[in-house]
Amino acid sequence: MSIPILAVTDEADPRIHSATLRERLGHVALVVSCGDLPASYLEFIADALNRPVYYVLGNHAEELTRRCSGSESCKPSGAIDIGGKVIQDPATGLILAGIPGSPRYCEDEPAQFSEWEIGLMTAKMAPRLHLNRLRHGRAFDLLVSHAPPRDVNDRRDPAHRGFETLRGFLEKWRPAYNLHGHVHLYDRSQPYQQRFADTDVINVFPYRVLELELGHASSHEAAAASS
Repeated sequence: MSIPILAVTDEADPRIHSATLRERLGHVALVVSCGDLPASYLEFIADALNRPVYYVLGNHAEELTRRCSGSESCKPSGAIDIGGKVIQDPATGLILAGIPGSPRYCEDEPAQFSEWEIGLMTAKMAPRLHLNRLRHGRAFDLLVSHAPPRDVNDRRDPAHRGFETLRGFLEKWRPAYNLHGHVHLYDRSQPYQQRFADTDVINVFPYRVLELELGHASSHEAAAASS
């Protein structure tokens, strides 16, 4: 089963923030945001496409810059925050997990984390992931993260390093896909995708329309589900 999705991250793109968006991309089944996008941008996409929008916070947490009243921050209306969660899209059956933010490299940003904090976040997902393996033969299909795994699509400068913890997370649970942002690729000839373990790790900056294949558990998952 092939699921068409729109993935966005890091910069609002006029090709997406457009009156013709529904005409061009009305066929997508859902939208994922890998972070650092204004609440108003995600709300526009949700309204224009009338599809579920799943997102994680970026390290600058642009999603929280809109104010509800006074100084209180509002999450994007009509979008679903999956940071630290495992959910299943009811229409497609796609199982998603979310990891927000980036490794900590300064003290002034709201969504930067230590490796220990990400390890705790992934550990809290484990019961649901084990249950998914028993029910569905796979823990999950798609990891939506802001930062990539360490040494996979990342950079060597402190601000754009990936999470070491995500390497172990992907090796253990073997999802088919990890979509991320954080690393800005302005040169479209630069490589944006790598294979790590059983996972296609894809940088979607600033957006990509993808066809995700659902329903094929890896041999690792199949063995885990039958054990």
